[in-house]
Amino acid sequence: MQSRLKLLSSTALAAAAIIMAVPTASAQDIGALEKRVKALEKSGGGQNVTRSKKSVKLVVNGHIYRAVSHRDNGTTSGFVHLTPNASRTRVRWLGTGKVNDDVTIKTVIELGNSDNVGNAVSLGSGDTANDALDTRVVEIRVQSKSMGTVYLGQGYPAQASQYGADFSGTGVISLNGQSVRLVSGGELFQNNGASVGRTVISAFNVFDTGRRDRIRYDTPKFGGFQVRVDHQNDDAWGISANYGATIGGVKLAARIGHQDSTARAGDSTVTNGSVAVLLPMGLSLAFSAGESGGTAGTAADAAEYRYAKIGYKFKGLGVGQTRLFAAWHQMTDFANIGEEATSWELGVVQIVEPLGAELVFAYHDIDLDLAAGAASDTITAVTVGLRAKF
Repeated sequence: MQSRLKLLSSTALAAAAIIMAVPTASAQDIGALEKRVKALEKSGGGQNVTRSKKSVKLVVNGHIYRAVSHRDNGTTSGFVHLTPNASRTRVRWLGTGKVNDDVTIKTVIELGNSDNVGNAVSLGSGDTANDALDTRVVEIRVQSKSMGTVYLGQGYPAQASQYGADFSGTGVISLNGQSVRLVSGGELFQNNGASVGRTVISAFNVFDTGRRDRIRYDTPKFGGFQVRVDHQNDDAWGISANYGATIGGVKLAARIGHQDSTARAGDSTVTNGSVAVLLPMGLSLAFSAGESGGTAGTAADAAEYRYAKIGYKFKGLGVGQTRLFAAWHQMTDFANIGEEATSWELGVVQIVEPLGAELVFAYHDIDLDLAAGAASDTITAVTVGLRAKF
């Protein structure tokens, strides 16, 4: 035990010396310290516990996503530099270990950056800089080919992403209705040269459930069908059903999900679903809808949304597919009874295969009809961005 402590102490001191000495030490000094550390490691002999067989593979990947948007809110206009929160910058560490031919265990740590995210930044707001990396996903997955998958930790609940059945390949900027919220969501609606006190993100939703601490189970797929269930803190829970198939060259996808958070004070239920189809020539259609359920007679109970998108993808350039889309999104009674918000979108995603990147362009036309007939100006935004993967 004493020799082990000496070894660990010497190694730690030597490593600390290397770090602290970097700004002032010469290359010769650093080289000597590195040799000392290696010598200490070799001298450990049988005093360290190691695995004779390394069976867990680690992969590090992620992406950086940045964009420039020209916005006009009816009072002022100008450029905004942002991170589209439809797929914000992130890095992840994926560990994979195979127990046997049926069971695999995966560990996932995913951190994201919220520097000037589109749902927070607005004209005249300056930087909403955030240099920190925040937790997105920290979970363990136990995957069985025959029994399904269990997720334990912080991650996506069973009802998450049920709004998003889509074959257009434009989710990086459109995200089935999330685009208007997460790319232009920070902008303030105006009337007669002044803010009406409402942002775009406060007027639109798709009733998705964000990442939470939970235990989730996904069944294996049977004939294209899969069911997912989960339990979260405060006795919240979710369930969803998913279907996917290819029939006669036509791809089909359908999803529906329900989240119940009524045991959590001030929360309610949400239900949403989506369907999508991809034809062999590259034409795709997607539709989604949802509603919330809460106290009767309030916006929390009456709110509904509808979303529709048409997409077309083809390979016109040598670098990769070109993907076009047009979409419509409408909310009713979301923040207040009698309120209606509508968004129209047009966009292009150009795949750059040699770089593992996507060039994006999107146009948004956003309108809010306030309750009691109060007016607000239309917001327009033209956004150009690049998502580069590593």
